[in-house]
Amino acid sequence: MGKRPVIRMWITKKNGRNITAKMNETMVAFLSTALDNGCNGSTFAEDSERVIVYTLWSNEMELEKFRSSDEYKAREKDIVDSFISAGFELENDILFNSTAKILFSN
Repeated sequence: MGKRPVIRMWITKKNGRNITAKMNETMVAFLSTALDNGCNGSTFAEDSERVIVYTLWSNEMELEKFRSSDEYKAREKDIVDSFISAGFELENDILFNSTAKILFSN
């Protein structure tokens, strides 16, 4: 794991489903917790076909420190439960889930 900034991205197909109030609530809580744990910024967005989430970290070590925390695991469970309650089938709906090193940003 290097010292370069990284982004963590999660993109999920909507398949005609809508983001519910519970999904929004759990995602905002998760991203707020990420900010409290070293995240430098985050985005939760949608278009007509996808739910898009990304976080920005100063380095992968900070991200992995958060990902191994109990807070992360609890918030992640809440997100998964809210998506499943809204009819999402995450096994089939997740299009992309990755960490990427930032090569250039402005």
